[in-house]
Amino acid sequence: MIVEAGLILLNILCYGDIRWLLLEQILLFPCFNVLKRKKREKEKHLYEKGFQNLLQSMMTSLQAGYSLNNSCRIALKELEELYQDQNNPMLRQMRRIIQGLDLHITLEQLFMEFAESTGLEEAKQFAVVIEIVRSTGGNMVEILKRTMQHLKYKMDTEEEIRVLLSGKLFEKNIMLSMPFFILLYLRLANPEYVACFYNTILGHLVMSGMIGITVFCFFWSERIMNIRF
Repeated sequence: MIVEAGLILLNILCYGDIRWLLLEQILLFPCFNVLKRKKREKEKHLYEKGFQNLLQSMMTSLQAGYSLNNSCRIALKELEELYQDQNNPMLRQMRRIIQGLDLHITLEQLFMEFAESTGLEEAKQFAVVIEIVRSTGGNMVEILKRTMQHLKYKMDTEEEIRVLLSGKLFEKNIMLSMPFFILLYLRLANPEYVACFYNTILGHLVMSGMIGITVFCFFWSERIMNIRF
């Protein structure tokens, strides 16, 4: 709904003619894929933070003498207290893991499924570690501690990079939106000055060119600033 409203407002600003809405959608279509990717990355980042909290809780329970399966159950209760939103994606995933334990599915298999559904490489590594430790024996508390330290170091590094890039991202968004703000100002302050862009096909093509160039700059800046962790 928000996307449709945004497209209509942009159409009114740049074309003033709903018949050009299809061309506008074609020009902006590639941007939607980038926005979807950003949404997935943001959700993955939430999973990483949730997984770190999960490991911390499990390690505390293991140190207190609980089994690995019971430490997962305790971790779910602690995560439910930590997150105010009970529909948090991490809570949904943890509830699936507990339901799987109730059905006597192995914990390593459940964490492997969790890794596949979230794209979290650390969860996959953790599932492999559990399988190895259970088959060969090992200090689960120490392994959890090392895994958590590795994850924390990785997340801290990613957060530092995000902080360094946040200012540049803000500048990028300002620069990309500036042409549209200038156009809005001209339409409000002196509509006759830009009337030629709305009354002729050539004017509509110029507007399409402006949108196309903005989309190109958007992709170019995304390519430069897209750091995969």
